[in-house]
Amino acid sequence: MTTRTGLIALGLAALLGTAAVADTAPSAPAPATVSGGEAFPETLRLVDIDGRRWTAADLRGRVVLVDFWATWCAPCLADLPRLQRLHARYGRTDLTILGVSVDRSAAREFRSWLQRQGIGWPQVRESGGFEGPLARTLGVQAVPSTFVYDRQGRLEAARLSGAALEARVTRLVEAR
Repeated sequence: MTTRTGLIALGLAALLGTAAVADTAPSAPAPATVSGGEAFPETLRLVDIDGRRWTAADLRGRVVLVDFWATWCAPCLADLPRLQRLHARYGRTDLTILGVSVDRSAAREFRSWLQRQGIGWPQVRESGGFEGPLARTLGVQAVPSTFVYDRQGRLEAARLSGAALEARVTRLVEAR
């Protein structure tokens, strides 16, 4: 399946209000890949844990990082300082990070964990964990899994983490 189809499924999953997830999948990242520039779907509709609706129009003109992660995932936690740095540096004007959590914890516990860690970017809770419709469509079998879109809404990179993810996002943001 294409990434475009996967992101459309993301919107559908969010519209359907899916919320429960599994937390037993492996936490090793998939190999890094770069796409041929598939477009961010115009039909994207997400609802974060605060009830804010996100559409492709909301993201237009910004670099977008969709980050599948979990609180129990060591590599995800290792990337948090990088994401916090990117969010602090570029989040107000040039970058939108959308976290897609596959955690099973109660909403109150999850919010508390986010607050204690200083995570201030929007979070969407994926239903079904790695068997959920979004994860299956995008081919997410482990966390972390990331999808980076340029300002024109084209997929620039997928499944990057660590320094490679930070460098790619920085390059895109600074390439005004």
